[in-house]
Amino acid sequence: MNKVILIFIYLFSSILNAQNPLFIPPLDTGYWNGNVRTFNLNMQDGNTQFLSAITTPTSGYNGSYLGPTLYIRKNDNVELNVTNLLNEVTTTHWHGLHVPANMDGGPMGNILPGNTWTASFKILNQASTFWYHPHHKPNNWQDSDGTGGQVFRGLAGMIIVEDGNTDTLSLPNTYGVDEIPLIIQDRAFGSNGQFLEFINPLFIGRPGDTILVNGTLNAELQTHAQLIRFRILNASNTRTYYFGFDDNRNFDQIGSDGGLLEHPVSLNRLRLSPAERAEIVVDFSNDQGQIINLMSYANELRNILLVYVPQLLDKLDTTNYQILSFNIVAPTSNPITSIPQNLNTITPYIELNADSTRTFTLDNGPPMSINGVSLDMSVINEEIPLGNLEVWTIINSSGTSHPFHVHGEPFQVLSRSDGPVPDNEKGWKDVVFVPLAWPPGSGNGWVKIIKPFNDFTDSIFTYMYHCHILEHEDAGMMGQYIVVDTATTVLPIFENSINTPFSVYPNPAKNSIWVNLPDEMNENYIIEIKNSLGQLMLQSKRELSFDISSFPQGLYLISIQNKNVKATQKLIIQ
Repeated sequence: MNKVILIFIYLFSSILNAQNPLFIPPLDTGYWNGNVRTFNLNMQDGNTQFLSAITTPTSGYNGSYLGPTLYIRKNDNVELNVTNLLNEVTTTHWHGLHVPANMDGGPMGNILPGNTWTASFKILNQASTFWYHPHHKPNNWQDSDGTGGQVFRGLAGMIIVEDGNTDTLSLPNTYGVDEIPLIIQDRAFGSNGQFLEFINPLFIGRPGDTILVNGTLNAELQTHAQLIRFRILNASNTRTYYFGFDDNRNFDQIGSDGGLLEHPVSLNRLRLSPAERAEIVVDFSNDQGQIINLMSYANELRNILLVYVPQLLDKLDTTNYQILSFNIVAPTSNPITSIPQNLNTITPYIELNADSTRTFTLDNGPPMSINGVSLDMSVINEEIPLGNLEVWTIINSSGTSHPFHVHGEPFQVLSRSDGPVPDNEKGWKDVVFVPLAWPPGSGNGWVKIIKPFNDFTDSIFTYMYHCHILEHEDAGMMGQYIVVDTATTVLPIFENSINTPFSVYPNPAKNSIWVNLPDEMNENYIIEIKNSLGQLMLQSKRELSFDISSFPQGLYLISIQNKNVKATQKLIIQ
């Protein structure tokens, strides 16, 4: 019996160590419906073969794992039809894109099983690398239908935005040849091939012990002896990487989360926390016939002090390990041989010009929280006046570092507690690594950012800010803000003035609600409840009490009207 077990362990270990050609996600340029670039995305379950002769239950967009790379240009009008073929409620968030709140795909934008949500907006972002993924709020952070569980199963994909500036720059840009997407994730596998979600019971997260690149285990890319551009996305649930090459070569970072940097920044190490992106250019011109390895130098990253508690660290936090191998072959027929030294123009925001300052303190709890409160979908944590330029100080009072993400327009990093802002962080960002303090007891770690709020007012739909360790946001380290035009915004929304707005009790609700109407609305009224996608869930002309126990949790709009007045309020179902 022991021999059989040893043979199985040997075979499984051999499978894990075999080299596999790097999968390149298909490039989807959409199709034109009039002047609208249109995409169809199906969120679906499936099975994926990562290991030889073993399949893993997974989920993906238009496939069993991950999704296509969406290609869009600045100023395009786009329409994205997202169909939920899963057996659970989900959403899809366009991470980093500057879009209206009701198109952002956050936890309010639930897509019920079998339903299609159409997101439509104009691309305002400059050229960069973005991504899309679910953003559903679960009842418990360990639930499989949360953001963490759904992304862990494979629901994620890259977005490439190009613009007139990049059209003029001589950068490698042939997708799959000299421009390569790298979606980096960590996963753990059970003996039957299934993903293991919670391999460290002390850690609120889904860390893995094995690296996948574009869904490929032990990936190897046959690439060319020339300049190669890599669009790197850290799509891991929890893990931060410290990228470098095994020969310690330098490379140029040309872009960060939200756009190209002003000038290339020469590096030999690159830290990316969850959800951060970077574009780098590597010169393989003199390496034909060689094998070059991309590594994560986690043993060096440990010195940047990710956590105080040693029990939260695993092997991939403390040792150096391979991400992917490059087998360098002959150059293409007409390679790019140099990159411009002037890539972009970035006008720095001036802290003294800020209209307002806010402070956000991250705490691991329990419960996990921001400014002492966990996410409550019925509470708007911050109301921000339209047109504001604001300085936010994100304070880390916990024993772990946190990647902090803010939806909406990108921001700039002003200063940080762990030293000067590095040159590769002096561009457009939507995620920032917030360090912990060292030594313990010396105060808090912090990062100060500056962010504009120039458009997309909405009194109903919110934008989110949160830790992008996915299980931390699922556990409550998340808040909501709205952008309001203080001259016109009224909450709730009334189309004609009445003295007493109607009330709904309880709100938030779970099983049933009661509606109390003012005298002005108490005759010949119609009550409607719609979900956040505008789909009618209930209509009544007589009742004032309603059974909502079958409604999925999320944001709803309840409206009441008669011939004299119409009023609308938010209803939160938990």
